[in-house]
Amino acid sequence: MNLSGLAKWHQPLISDNSYDGKYFKIVYGKSDEAIRFDASKEIQLKAATTYYHLNIARQFFTDVIKSDYVKDLPPLIIRLDLINVFNEVGHFANDRLSPQFNNALSIPAGAGYPPKNIHPWGNEIWFRPSKEIQLPPDIAGIVKNGFSTFRNQTHMMNLDQFISILLQGKLPGNSIRLAGTSLLTELIYQSSGMAAEFFSRKIYRLDSALVPEIIYHEFSHIALSDHLELSHSTSVNEGLADYFAGKIANSKKLATKIKNYNLFNGKEVRKNQDYRLAFEKGEYANSDFVFGLLWNIGSLVGGANESSFVYDMSTKINTNDNIRDGLIDASLDTCKDLCKDSFNDRLKLYKLYNSRRI
Repeated sequence: MNLSGLAKWHQPLISDNSYDGKYFKIVYGKSDEAIRFDASKEIQLKAATTYYHLNIARQFFTDVIKSDYVKDLPPLIIRLDLINVFNEVGHFANDRLSPQFNNALSIPAGAGYPPKNIHPWGNEIWFRPSKEIQLPPDIAGIVKNGFSTFRNQTHMMNLDQFISILLQGKLPGNSIRLAGTSLLTELIYQSSGMAAEFFSRKIYRLDSALVPEIIYHEFSHIALSDHLELSHSTSVNEGLADYFAGKIANSKKLATKIKNYNLFNGKEVRKNQDYRLAFEKGEYANSDFVFGLLWNIGSLVGGANESSFVYDMSTKINTNDNIRDGLIDASLDTCKDLCKDSFNDRLKLYKLYNSRRI
């Protein structure tokens, strides 16, 4: 497989020896240099995969959504196998501070800090390296008992970090979005059978740079960042990114078939899931409720271009809006403006929300 050829096929590169493209520059870790075509096969596979799928995601927002914001975005830096925690002032936290694995993150631009020679940076996407985590039996029992707590933490949180914190008798915070995608825990938690399988396996890993829907999800955060801040993880924000990831992938299921790179269960549209007040909490950003709700809103009243309808909805949503107020109000306002039969279509939405007990 010619990985450089795969990258060149989709969108032009501005380099003949590295993954430095018109819209995306793929770098390794904290480097500012594009990954070269003579890098290891493992790194080239990640570079080519992210480059290819990021261009697909960008084309969706420019050609289907007609987003001028995305069209005018400067080239994005995409960092592979970066283990550092994001620092709002320093860009990268110290290498020894809580190294991150098995997740992905979209970060906001920063002004840098000239006294420490930290230069300004633009919006970026970080893909963490995969790390297999195998738990001994005694630790597995502790994690199983505490799984409901884990479920409520930042999505895709590094499991070994969670275990370390849990064994110290502490609960991890949720002040910064540790991962930009929500693919794991809700489906496991909902089914005791799945939970049993999850804990009997005792091996966990996720290579986020090789899962297309994660790549789409992260770029969707960037595409919506003109009106939804990247540093805020809410059920609505994550659900919107999940929705567009599903539309780009043309699938109601996210990451359910990528078993070589994802040892977790994926996400899918769940038409019969009822609303719960707990979904409004930031800890529940990894619930797939909003993903399914948006999918049904689009198919119910979105017309010929469901994705554009949901995108217009998103522009009426503020970063900290919740489901019951912000999202619902945005859908009704958007339908009032765009639905061909505004009155009857809004009645359909009211019936949908009533059926979900919102």
